[in-house]
Amino acid sequence: MRSEWLYDLGLLVGTRVALMLIGLVALAVLPIGPRHLDLVPHLPLLDMWAQWDAQHYVNIAVTGFEPPTQAYSNIEFFPLYPALIRLVLVLVGRVDIESGAIVGFLISNVALFVALLYLSALIARDFSLTLARRVVLYVLVFPTTLFLSSVYAEPVFLAAAVASFYHARAGEWARSGLAGALAALTRPFGVLLVIPIAIELYRQRARLRSWLALVGPPFGVAILVGYEWWLFNDPLAYIHGGTSWGRGLHAPWDVLIGYIRGPLQMFDWTYAVTDFVGMVAMVVVLIVGVRLVPRSYAAYTAAGLLFSMSTGIAWFSASRHALALFPVIVILAVIGLRYRSFNYAWLALSIFLAVAFMVREAVGYWVT
Repeated sequence: MRSEWLYDLGLLVGTRVALMLIGLVALAVLPIGPRHLDLVPHLPLLDMWAQWDAQHYVNIAVTGFEPPTQAYSNIEFFPLYPALIRLVLVLVGRVDIESGAIVGFLISNVALFVALLYLSALIARDFSLTLARRVVLYVLVFPTTLFLSSVYAEPVFLAAAVASFYHARAGEWARSGLAGALAALTRPFGVLLVIPIAIELYRQRARLRSWLALVGPPFGVAILVGYEWWLFNDPLAYIHGGTSWGRGLHAPWDVLIGYIRGPLQMFDWTYAVTDFVGMVAMVVVLIVGVRLVPRSYAAYTAAGLLFSMSTGIAWFSASRHALALFPVIVILAVIGLRYRSFNYAWLALSIFLAVAFMVREAVGYWVT
């Protein structure tokens, strides 16, 4: 529908311009943080979107993966997003860090637009057009929305994950499986898409051959493992590379005890306040809204939260993970549509945090 893509595009451009202006003001009046990157030194308007993990994605695109034995190896970052950057760089004939950051920014925002189109179609199909518009708004002013336009893999993953959901709900199994495979090549959450696909296959009483769609997400992981095995002669390269990042299997209650015992600091910390609050908030939202969304939405989110709580010594980047576990935002939108007071309160809080996070990110301080 023409009106919907115009609505999505208008909100996308409007919120991104607002965030850019906020970032520029922050750069003009605040001191630069000790970890600020200058991947695009001549274009501060774009440089603010290429901070922190952006350097890893761009380095992979330009020079490739590092061995898992290297401390903080970039092998922990999944390959599809940097591969897209590399492809564009090769096509334009400029394979360097600055060009990689600029291309990454463009790819992120194109992917975000695709994600919004799929999200609008999915929510309009499962709920209503009114809620679809509310969800798009909530996504674009979400506290960590800046990462959907940054040189991060979040927007590419969101586009692939929502596409997998949409095609599964529509009974288009081959497309759902393919989108799931792409998601699994983009972020660790991608393999979990096998859960909503399986639920939809069962719910719709799909033909036996349609169950081949379940191969999609694991196949994406298999490609990743095979590629890294070929590169480093180590089929467990991803796991071995995660050691220095503090990644591994941990019981969620052990991590929670660590939060209770340890100091809650910001960056250069063991644990972070924003991560803890973000994780608790997502669990509460899911519990409150589990009956407000289809079972495939709820199951995917529950699996994603359990995955997040069990794969590190702390719940790092928890509030950013809500962008991948998008049904959390759908639940918030459903509640906001039902209760006007909640809608205004959430929008005020969300916009405030989105502005604060953009300021911190622009000048080079850790957000989440």
